[in-house]
Amino acid sequence: MAKPFARRIGLLVLIAATAATTALAPQLASASPDATPKAPTVASVEKQLGRLALANSQLVEQYDHARVVLQQRQAAVVRANKAASAAQSALDAASAEMSRTLTAEYEGSAMSVAGALLTSSSDNSYLTQMDTMNIVSAHTAQVVDHMSQMQQTANTAAATAKNLFAQANAQLKLLAQTKANVQKQITKYQVTLGMLTAAQQATYSAAINPVVSAKRVTFVASHLVASAKAKIAVQFALAQVGKPYVWGAAGPSSYDCSGLTMASWHAAGVSLPHSAADQYSYGTHVSMSHLTPGDLIFMYSPIGHVTIYIGDGMMVSAPQSGENVSVIPVSSFSGSIVGATHLG
Repeated sequence: MAKPFARRIGLLVLIAATAATTALAPQLASASPDATPKAPTVASVEKQLGRLALANSQLVEQYDHARVVLQQRQAAVVRANKAASAAQSALDAASAEMSRTLTAEYEGSAMSVAGALLTSSSDNSYLTQMDTMNIVSAHTAQVVDHMSQMQQTANTAAATAKNLFAQANAQLKLLAQTKANVQKQITKYQVTLGMLTAAQQATYSAAINPVVSAKRVTFVASHLVASAKAKIAVQFALAQVGKPYVWGAAGPSSYDCSGLTMASWHAAGVSLPHSAADQYSYGTHVSMSHLTPGDLIFMYSPIGHVTIYIGDGMMVSAPQSGENVSVIPVSSFSGSIVGATHLG
């Protein structure tokens, strides 16, 4: 199910402020003073869409981040279970050794102080047997100590695995709730968008997602100056243009924003998490004046969108519900950009 995605708030506010006096009008309903209640205007609908789009973009990123955390915790559970299994095997081996030791001592009736005294033929014989008993006793103590350590290790490993499993389950429930919240907000966005006519929707879409001409994109793509990996990432991203935005998707037929950047750099052999906020921690942060093709650009605080720069002031973006992956000007997000990273 597709989800909406935020666009530059400054642009949305500008649209909202001017829409009522532009060709986007007429009003959605009569402005008669007797109308109760009044139907929303184009301007008010667009302002509401802007608020919903931004909120949804950040909510979707919460979902993507929660999914990353879940995957990490599930992997930790697997590792913990393996450690617990290994610890239990070590404990079983220590227990078997203890059993053999105790059995040997029990069956060796001569191996006691009284037995040594009664069976010895001389003082030297008695002392020799006592030395042997001391060695056996020391060995038994070592076996007991080893088994105790293995027991403690096994108990700790089992408790860790149980705790991590509980955390993973809690994260899974959180993920399900976040997913439900996303879908609820998407529906609200779609209902609100439906208040506009088809022509008004097209005008609104063009304003918040100003697509660059194919001729300009082709020229830039054929003159890429970047590292080998960055070229692969950019070329992959460009190959996805026209595919639909679907929240939580990472290809091959649809993408959300962080799914697109993750897949693009994965094609170049670089692993990124499926979360814009998490991707912000990867690579080296660079200023907007030093962008090079392949760099990731992040928007909003908290981070709610990420794109991949292709050069000449353009970037590939998986925008929002109802729209396709497209190439747009970096300037269309002026005021909303919070940083950029260089991955090599």
